[in-house]
Amino acid sequence: MTCPRVTPILIAATLLASACGKVEEKASEKIAEAAIESAMKKDGASDAKVDLSTGGVKATVTDKDGKQQTLELNNAKVTEQDAGIPFYPGATPIEGSSSRISSAEGSAVSTTLSTGDALDKVVAFYSPQIKRLAAGKQMIESSEGGEYSWMVNGTSGNGNESVMVQARRNGSATEIMIHVTRGK
Repeated sequence: MTCPRVTPILIAATLLASACGKVEEKASEKIAEAAIESAMKKDGASDAKVDLSTGGVKATVTDKDGKQQTLELNNAKVTEQDAGIPFYPGATPIEGSSSRISSAEGSAVSTTLSTGDALDKVVAFYSPQIKRLAAGKQMIESSEGGEYSWMVNGTSGNGNESVMVQARRNGSATEIMIHVTRGK
């Protein structure tokens, strides 16, 4: 999958939106949206629409060849169905951690969940789930320094799929990062 080109202005706006929460001034928000859209157009987008009102970046871009891409950075609503793997029971998404990118070539979703449960309990939940998902595909499993990672690569449906799950302890919480890419 070809990822959309992310300009330094888009990165700065994303960081600004995630660091500051919701943009307080509507006028400032519109100026920032226009600046990002302009930068995207300079990078080859024939059409770019950006929305910062959700506390993250939501953009739709049409490139010079007419291919459309959509981005939701830091504010996407990612579900178990989107990820193709169950979420740990009772875990909640960390605000500002979920993103989605879609294009004609494929899609990617990512989210980070948090639970107060112990790391070993989270690992015991995900290990059989991922092994089932990995049937007939390539799987890498590793653990180092209190962090557990699983990566599954293979063909699913009409294209290639890569699923990565990481679990680690962060203070009194266990964080679970899920990242899935699907090519068409």
